[in-house]
Amino acid sequence: MNAMNLSVKDAVAVAMNYVASFGPIFPTRGLRLEETEVEDSGNWRITLSFIDDDTIDARTYKTFLIDPETRLVRAMKIRELKTIPF
Repeated sequence: MNAMNLSVKDAVAVAMNYVASFGPIFPTRGLRLEETEVEDSGNWRITLSFIDDDTIDARTYKTFLIDPETRLVRAMKIRELKTIPF
């Protein structure tokens, strides 16, 4: 697979359209792009976040694995943020 078959903008659009396809069962308030990465395999890893209505001012992060050849989401996972002590 080759990530060049799918631009970063297109990969982000695939992830956002995937989220939108769930309709009201997937929260999208404050949906925004957080990270993009191309894996050695050529797959795109796109991280999006949204405001979690169950907590005040907290964001939930989801990472989407996108196949550049098929333009399909292969996986959606919760992205845990690491806390760095000061």
